[in-house]
Amino acid sequence: MKQLQGLADIRENPLVRGLILPALSGWQRTGIGREAPRLQPIFRSMMTALVSSLLEAPAEPGDLKLARVMEIKRFIRRNYRNRALDVDEVVAYSFLSRRALYYLFEEEEFQVSGYIRALRTLEALELLSNANPWKRSLTDIANASGFTSLPAMRRAVRESTGISLRDVQENPEVLRIRAAELRKLIGL
Repeated sequence: MKQLQGLADIRENPLVRGLILPALSGWQRTGIGREAPRLQPIFRSMMTALVSSLLEAPAEPGDLKLARVMEIKRFIRRNYRNRALDVDEVVAYSFLSRRALYYLFEEEEFQVSGYIRALRTLEALELLSNANPWKRSLTDIANASGFTSLPAMRRAVRESTGISLRDVQENPEVLRIRAAELRKLIGL
């Protein structure tokens, strides 16, 4: 890990250049050069996990933190529409204690439950902005977004956007702006 930390550009590492970048070749077409500086800490963490696994040598827990956070977020993004997804489900998936999971996310924009709620809120905002002439009911949108109830969705929209669900529905421009702001906060 110390050698990876010493590299000014992680793309100089032979494993990254020979294994990781070819796997991410689709990103090259969309500008991995622009994204590489932002992704370097995650690459370092992933490389540490890979090398540690291949060499069967233990890695420092701090060195694996970003890779773990990224994998847990991926799990949450795949499952947030499931109404049963909560912190306990994430704890079971990650094989971490609740305390360790909260510690892992302490430097993130959202804690685990907040990340789940933010994804569900973003989904609800996007479903509300759908220009389909067959409008869905609010209860249907709440269910499709993973909320357990319509009041839970109302609270989440108000907390995330600062305005009521009715105001969001009546003003499509505000809806688009708030959804874009939330998408940026989530990192999507």
